[in-house]
Amino acid sequence: MGYIKSLRSIVGTRPIIAPGSAIIVMNEENELLLQLRSDTKDWGIPGGGMELGDSFEETAIKELYEETGLITNQLEMLGVASGKEFYYKFPHGDEIYNATVIYKAVEIGGEMRKDEESLELAYFSLDSLPNLNYTTRKILEKIGYIK
Repeated sequence: MGYIKSLRSIVGTRPIIAPGSAIIVMNEENELLLQLRSDTKDWGIPGGGMELGDSFEETAIKELYEETGLITNQLEMLGVASGKEFYYKFPHGDEIYNATVIYKAVEIGGEMRKDEESLELAYFSLDSLPNLNYTTRKILEKIGYIK
């Protein structure tokens, strides 16, 4: 059982602070990799919650691989997303205040494939993005990728 699931078994759906990492992946055409999330049915950037003992960097690398099949060992930190504007209530009722370190994957390897968290993976131009989830939109605004 992961850290957040374990914590949820104690606190239920009440708000928690959720440390994690988000990863920006751009292709050669300067398009952004997004995943159509299976839980919220909207588009977001790869990322996820930190497990006990992991660093933010380890979380980013692990989540990128788990959610996309892509591998990186070189990250560039772009910023930190936290505070009231990064509150989120999931459709099933869980409430979180995200504390997310945002990275850009500098070099990518591996073969892209989706997991159970992703209905689809696709690259999009920054000027023609699909319906983004709230957290992804706020993260992209924070790092200056969109307005």
